[in-house]
Amino acid sequence: MMSFAEDADPRYSEKSPETTVSTEIDKGKKRPRVAFTGEEWGFGYQATRVFLNRARDRKTVPDGGLSSLGARIEREFDAATKNSRFDYNHSVTQPLRTKEQSLMAVKQETADFAVVPFYHPYTGYDFETLRSMAGLFTVLGVEQIEATDNLCLAVHESQLYDLIQSSHPGTGFSALQRRFRKSWGLIDSESGNAPSGQYDLEMPRAGLPIDMSDQKLIRDRIDVVFAGPEAQNRCKSKLDGLRAIGVEVRETAKLVEPHRELAKLARATVNTNRQTNTMFDPVSGETRFYSTLGAETQGTSLFAMVLPYEVAMRSSDYVIIDDNIDDAPPTKTRFMVVENNPDPTLFEDKYRTTDAKTAFWVKRLQNVAHPQLDFPAGLMRFLGYGAGSVAIALTALGAFGIYNSLPLPMSNVETLPWLSQLTASSALAIGAAIGLLAWVLLSVQSRGRNGVRMLLRFRRDGGAASLGDVENFLRNYGVRHSVVRMGEDSEDDRPAPVVLDVEFDPDDFSYGPFAMITRRLRGSVVNGALKKVFQRWKNRGVTVLAAMPYETAQLPRHRPRRWWNEAVGSWAADFTETMFIRLSRILFFYVIPAAAIVFLMIRLLNG
Repeated sequence: MMSFAEDADPRYSEKSPETTVSTEIDKGKKRPRVAFTGEEWGFGYQATRVFLNRARDRKTVPDGGLSSLGARIEREFDAATKNSRFDYNHSVTQPLRTKEQSLMAVKQETADFAVVPFYHPYTGYDFETLRSMAGLFTVLGVEQIEATDNLCLAVHESQLYDLIQSSHPGTGFSALQRRFRKSWGLIDSESGNAPSGQYDLEMPRAGLPIDMSDQKLIRDRIDVVFAGPEAQNRCKSKLDGLRAIGVEVRETAKLVEPHRELAKLARATVNTNRQTNTMFDPVSGETRFYSTLGAETQGTSLFAMVLPYEVAMRSSDYVIIDDNIDDAPPTKTRFMVVENNPDPTLFEDKYRTTDAKTAFWVKRLQNVAHPQLDFPAGLMRFLGYGAGSVAIALTALGAFGIYNSLPLPMSNVETLPWLSQLTASSALAIGAAIGLLAWVLLSVQSRGRNGVRMLLRFRRDGGAASLGDVENFLRNYGVRHSVVRMGEDSEDDRPAPVVLDVEFDPDDFSYGPFAMITRRLRGSVVNGALKKVFQRWKNRGVTVLAAMPYETAQLPRHRPRRWWNEAVGSWAADFTETMFIRLSRILFFYVIPAAAIVFLMIRLLNG
């Protein structure tokens, strides 16, 4: 159940007023404050609801792998990654108007998390979100959420009641007035409203109850339909059908809360001749309402609007007359959960080298991927420890033998009779070889349980690593990635930065003896990619915007390039094409004309 309804009506509280349940708040935990973009019951709320449901199940929120490293950061951000300190069963949601407001709420510590959209299936990446995150120093995306919506056709109830009450008695519209309505009372056994009831699908909705035949009756009476730009694309066939039967379809601007605009238009057309009388009995506490309307000709246009289903269904002012007006199944919009989570490598001196910063972020991403130590990896590490012990023993033995076989020994310890200089040298060589094998076995890295999606901001003014080198590396190993420019840079002083969206699969974190031969010799694919990314990190030209776990990949997969297959094939194709062009040119322009001239000369000389 949603916290909005708890404050609005006690019937929709998760617990009845008579019972008292011990919560995590009683144990010292805080209520998380979640800011999101959009209207109260709109699309942003769906993503927030999914986020809170996940957090309730896990009792925490991912933190980009920072807390498991034990890293110490500045005092004001020290508690930013301790996400298990919140009681997610009793959250505080904050609907805001823009993405910038949601992110600034986290920055100013008036909210603990912000849920903002970063990818839309129709418009692509959300540039406002990416630019806002790039301009803030301490925020980091830690989790991605997918939410879907479907559009419906709804009419405002005030207009509909004018139409119903002014209709001729006995008609279908007049019969709608006699339908049973749910009560707003605290307890009403006849309507089914009870304090402990579940109203997830209905919420505070005591409006006019209608069935499918009533919906068709109202649809046939519609005169004007308002639809935004997205609704015009997603509902084109049904809107064209309404135009074909004479309904006027008007396109509106893209609004955050379109239902409020239609409410203003509908209230402006309401009949002002209505008289409403209220009678209150102080003895019984009973209140009665009487409404009187002087009927006029039904000449007022009935307005309808294409709205998100969540908005229309939970609004007591709207009546849905077509619950699904989409032409196709709804597509998913991806949201990002953002929190205060600064990058210590930007201000701590111990990460001043490329290798140190790469190792830091590789470990963070491994924590996000939750690597699982399977049996092969555990066996290799066990053998690595054993081989390391043997290598240390052989190296010590060989060093002792060589030390005592010198011409001027500095020790009085008697040399073992079987430990000659040759035997000691062999022990050193074998110890070094076994030590190398132990290092390979101990460098084994397990694959992750889930993948990691990483958003990296690159400056294009020479202060960051070459994006082409990074992309070439990712293509070689088949890593999913996408590049998006963050702004328009035509006629500007410098090129706009770009965002590299990378999805590392669980196998990209694995490394071992077999991976050295089959995939990459020097470290895992994640390690190699980040080393390419942070090559010129001292200029802070590359910043990490998000490090989020994922279960299902969204970006298209690239075909990996292998030196023993694609490289040889590409070289053979290029060599064949080049030789064909060169040989054909020599043949047609030199060999054939020369042969023709020689043939003619021989014929002329022989008469």
